[in-house]
Amino acid sequence: MSDVSITGMTSGEAPRRGRGRPRTPGAEEKILTAALDEYGERGWAGFTMDGVARRAGVGKSTVYLRWADKDALLTNAVTNRGMELTAVDTGSFEGDLKQLAVNMLRHFHSSGGWAAMRVTFDCASSPERLGDFSEAVSQVHGRQVEQICLRAVERGEMIEDFPLGVVTETIYGAAIVNSLSERLEGRTDGDAAIETRAAFVVAMVLDGIATEQARRTSPSGEPHS
Repeated sequence: MSDVSITGMTSGEAPRRGRGRPRTPGAEEKILTAALDEYGERGWAGFTMDGVARRAGVGKSTVYLRWADKDALLTNAVTNRGMELTAVDTGSFEGDLKQLAVNMLRHFHSSGGWAAMRVTFDCASSPERLGDFSEAVSQVHGRQVEQICLRAVERGEMIEDFPLGVVTETIYGAAIVNSLSERLEGRTDGDAAIETRAAFVVAMVLDGIATEQARRTSPSGEPHS
């Protein structure tokens, strides 16, 4: 009997690599980052798979291997970045809001955050639906903030029946306006300034929606009003 197996390999022979190029290590993260940066500069009309590939330093085939078109790529980029920023669970309502505020302030001060902001503005100003990514923009952040608030209600830290969208609008609105003012004024906010701003924003939010129990057990040890 021959020692050639049904796979066409002789005994002791190393497995052959399949056809096609091997996957580039770290390519997916590079491409997702490049997608947001590319959009930040060119917007939806100028956003192309070729441009993303060049910016990421990979071949066009590497991009198309993972995403069928630019809408799928941008949807993935927006969703992944949003989940990374908002996946917060510190164990307390105040801690969650502070971490979320710091994350959003830092994000919108970065090039990727500026791109995400442009995605949001383009979706809001377009008379027509731009693509699936427009739905991802409106949902990814709101859902995570909703989870933070629902946990807070269950722990008795947040009053019930408060419109959760207002919490999202307050945190995100503060982060976006702060980012715009930084650019317009030509300043560069460091970590200390960002954390201080986040603390002020969260104190304002908690003053309106925290329960008396939450005020007594505040992780910061300070009253909210």
